[in-house]
Amino acid sequence: MNDEKIKLYAVRDFGQRLTVVMDFTRQNWKPMLLYLTYFLLPLSLVQGLSLNSFMGGYMDLISGMTQNAENPSTASIVAFVLNLLAFFGLYIVGAVLMYAVVFGLMRLYERGDGNLSAMTWQVLKPDFMLSLKRSIILMLVGFVFGVVVLVLLSIIIGLAVLVTPALAILAYFALILVLVFVGPPVSLITPAYVFEDQTTLMASIRKGLRLGFGTYWGTVGVIMILGFIINIVTQFVSMPWAIMFFVKALFGLGLDGLDASWTENVFYTFVYYLAGVLECFGGYVASAGLVIGTAYLYGHAAEKLDGITVESNIRNFENL
Repeated sequence: MNDEKIKLYAVRDFGQRLTVVMDFTRQNWKPMLLYLTYFLLPLSLVQGLSLNSFMGGYMDLISGMTQNAENPSTASIVAFVLNLLAFFGLYIVGAVLMYAVVFGLMRLYERGDGNLSAMTWQVLKPDFMLSLKRSIILMLVGFVFGVVVLVLLSIIIGLAVLVTPALAILAYFALILVLVFVGPPVSLITPAYVFEDQTTLMASIRKGLRLGFGTYWGTVGVIMILGFIINIVTQFVSMPWAIMFFVKALFGLGLDGLDASWTENVFYTFVYYLAGVLECFGGYVASAGLVIGTAYLYGHAAEKLDGITVESNIRNFENL
């Protein structure tokens, strides 16, 4: 095994941009898992409850329609929406913490000798807090951008409907294609903002997009492959919860011959909750691989297009 320090800023071919994620994970999985557990397991304990409450409310609505019951009450709809908002709110908090942990460790790794085994929280804290702060800022910017997109989409579709419904459908899919197209370059904005201390928010957005479009197809390919692998891992981790949810939903429909009482006992409910916690926490841990991947995609693009290592060496030489 090669345990040499992995450089962030280095031009890599397509295969190396994939294997470097595995190499970094192999070298640093212990501290990464430790701090992901420290920050995300408590959150997952709450999110597991939120997930089960949300899906339980969803199944109550479906069950009511299946049995031709009365229209759902306002209270049940409000409860369903609140559970949905709680789940996704917790997910956003978890995503920000995951970015802060992974990028904090990678910042420390890049500055040091490549050995994080003796690292303490006091050593990690400054990099974690900077990564957390900048991740929150980008999350808020992304939220505002999302609201603007939804407003524009509503206006465009509304105007298109006045002309013809077919035009509205065309406008909707055109906007979706645009968002899909710019997605990979957008993923480089966060590492550009987190790894460059002196950069401003707007400069990071411009740089991330420029680097992303400058290495577009390689970035798309790596993200797709990493996403596919992570999706398989996530599906495997979530399988216990999915099976238990399917059984609970099937018996909860009230069909003839199916007794749902055994899925409501304490033991089944507790194991179902633990499976939900495993799904939430396992999803965060698996997704950390994609965060690492975007960091090295940024490092590749920055070195290839900007020669950032040469620029840094020149600045250091001038300061001697």
